[in-house]
Amino acid sequence: MREDGFGPVPGHRGFWAKRVFGEAGRVLDVSIAHLEPGGGGPVPAHAHPERDHLFLVTQGVMEARTPEGIRRFGPDEALMVPGGQTHEIWNAGDGPAVVVGITLAAE
Repeated sequence: MREDGFGPVPGHRGFWAKRVFGEAGRVLDVSIAHLEPGGGGPVPAHAHPERDHLFLVTQGVMEARTPEGIRRFGPDEALMVPGGQTHEIWNAGDGPAVVVGITLAAE
C-alpha cells in the first residue's frame, strides 16, 4: 500500500487501485486505478457473470480485449463490459494511465 492509499491488485501487473465509493443500488464499487505502461490484467482474461464493469479513462491510452476483439480508448472515453463477457484491459500508451472502474450488479 502506498502513502496515497493506492495498493496493488492481485492478478494484475503495474496496476495500483484505490476504492473511492462503495455499494449503492446497482453500483457495487467505484475505484481509481493507476496503470504503468504495459500494466493491466488480469492475465489470463476473465469474466464475472454476476457483475458488469464500466471503465472510464481520465489519462492515457487503454486497450481492452473482449470477444469482439481489441478496442482502444483514451481520455474522456469509456468501455462497458457486460457481466459474463471475457475481458482484460491494459495501458497501451508510453506513459501512465488513470482509469475509473465502476462495478455494477449485472442486470
